[in-house]
Amino acid sequence: MSNHYRDLFPKMQAKLNEFIFEVPQETENLLSLPYPYIASSKDGTQSYADTFFINLGLLHLKQIEMARYNVENLLSLFSRFGYIPASNRKDKSDHSELPFLPWMVRDVYRSTGDKEWLRRVLPTVIDEYHFWTEAPHRSSSGLYRFKSHATDTETARRLTMAESLWIDSPRFQHSVEIDPIDLNALLYRNALLIHDLQIEADGQGDPTWLKKAEKLKKMIEICWDNQQSFYFDNNFGEKTTSPIKSLASFMPLFVEMVDSARAEKMVKKIALFFQPGGLSCTDQDYGYSNRSWNYPLGYAPYVYLILKGMMDYDFLEDAADIGNNWLSMVAEVYEKTGEFWEWYNVVERRCDTPAGIQNKPVWGWTIGTFIAIVDELGLV
Repeated sequence: MSNHYRDLFPKMQAKLNEFIFEVPQETENLLSLPYPYIASSKDGTQSYADTFFINLGLLHLKQIEMARYNVENLLSLFSRFGYIPASNRKDKSDHSELPFLPWMVRDVYRSTGDKEWLRRVLPTVIDEYHFWTEAPHRSSSGLYRFKSHATDTETARRLTMAESLWIDSPRFQHSVEIDPIDLNALLYRNALLIHDLQIEADGQGDPTWLKKAEKLKKMIEICWDNQQSFYFDNNFGEKTTSPIKSLASFMPLFVEMVDSARAEKMVKKIALFFQPGGLSCTDQDYGYSNRSWNYPLGYAPYVYLILKGMMDYDFLEDAADIGNNWLSMVAEVYEKTGEFWEWYNVVERRCDTPAGIQNKPVWGWTIGTFIAIVDELGLV
């Protein structure tokens, strides 16, 4: 297939439109939501973190109303639970997910310029930040962690991994006493985003948010290994860093937390993950080959996060190389299967996954990410 990626946009939009669901009343499996939404896949659920990446695609396609509906549904879930559940599926309502709410609010506001809407939703954005920075999410190191309220050990472990998105990842194979680099870097930028949104809404921002961000940035240095020029998750239980190298370690690039010298060092390390189909979740197989979030699998959202970070630091050619590898793989697999997939084997450029790993088609985040990357790279 030639690299006319935009030729796929109408097919992607049609796929997204097939997955518009409405659940005005609670069902056996789903919590009710006030607005229609784009489901991540055929199970018909609106998922928290997925929605950020789905919205990227919707906003590029100028489907602004649907993107706003998606955000309104998440806000309604927060009002109900005091946090945003991983999805409106009842069996996933007992934990949250990597917090992208401020980003989604910012993106919808940028598309609408609706200050009244921003003023109305901003208090919930602030409350959600407090959810992530208070007990039980604050660890003994002073950084923040994924953590369930569950008291049963195995349930707590499962829900802790579920909050991270990295379910069954080698990042959490031996311990859940982890300060994840991606969560803490995201919370750093979320504080700055809240300050920026306050300025947009009311003409001034509370300087406390700037102080929170600066303090967190300094604390995150515990995750930086100067010899390896790499960020690692911090194991606060063992007072050491995790040895696992994963794409999560590049979140500081996406949130623009590092200076240009460190960014250059980090970008060189992306070569450890570079594959014919883009980027693998980890730099190697950590002996967990029957699980997801491990080599040789790639996950669309982290491709976007890393490419956006590289471009923000002007590593445009490197970003284009990775982007074209990933986009061409997704396009070629679509030609063969007629579907967009949750997982891709980025080493072999196909959607076949290792034994024991279920792969699902029509995953909304893959479509949203594809559209966003094409636009970010300025491709046709």
